[in-house]
Amino acid sequence: MQVIAPELASSRTSRIGLARAAIVGGLLLVAGIAVGWLCLGTPLVSQLTPAGRADAVHAAAGAIAWGFAIVVPAVFMILGVARLMAVLDAVGAGRSQGVTKHVESALGPDHLAATDIVLPGGRRVHELVLGPFGIVVLGDVPPPAVSRHVGARWEIKDGRGRWISIEGPLERTARDADRVRGWLAADDRDFTVRVYAAVVTDDRRLDRIPSCAVVAPGDLAEWLLALPFQRGLTSDRRARLVDLIRSAALSR
Repeated sequence: MQVIAPELASSRTSRIGLARAAIVGGLLLVAGIAVGWLCLGTPLVSQLTPAGRADAVHAAAGAIAWGFAIVVPAVFMILGVARLMAVLDAVGAGRSQGVTKHVESALGPDHLAATDIVLPGGRRVHELVLGPFGIVVLGDVPPPAVSRHVGARWEIKDGRGRWISIEGPLERTARDADRVRGWLAADDRDFTVRVYAAVVTDDRRLDRIPSCAVVAPGDLAEWLLALPFQRGLTSDRRARLVDLIRSAALSR
């Protein structure tokens, strides 16, 4: 099986960039909390709010003060969380091959795996496998040491030790499969390649959903080989898919 994997972003410059982004995200989050406390936890805003009947100027000043107290902290916190999530996504994208190592020796030359696919619009797909069945988008789960879940609700621990909500890995992988399906359909409207979604994990607590399977690492090769052959996936179409996947995997 051929594996397409971009060079890992492990240079000193990349690490410094991620560290700066994480610091900025943390500062934005702290700033949002600090401004929110300053506005709502102290008499500052109440002092700017007129008591009793007030003229138009004082009423406008009070409305502006309350708007500032509500909107500005929320904006800072949203930007901070978004920046931290982007850092986590970049760190996850920089990991080495996650699951293809379990199937590389078991699958033949008619299979191709690619890691860290960048779709149009910037969405990253962790890993996929192309074979006679079509394409399988493979997802993974965060390490148990920094994640927890109850049913479909997932949380991950940030750098400050706090738990923040994240998209569940099954739902995320299913969405990635939909994006891959749309990306490929836009390139070739005469042929629809089958796109499956599967999360590879040893966590027995995870149950499959209609749009995403759950497969143990040791069973992945057998599961892939059991998928039905897709008629119409000719050698020419496969070569076109390989070119598209290669360009998306190496476009960083």
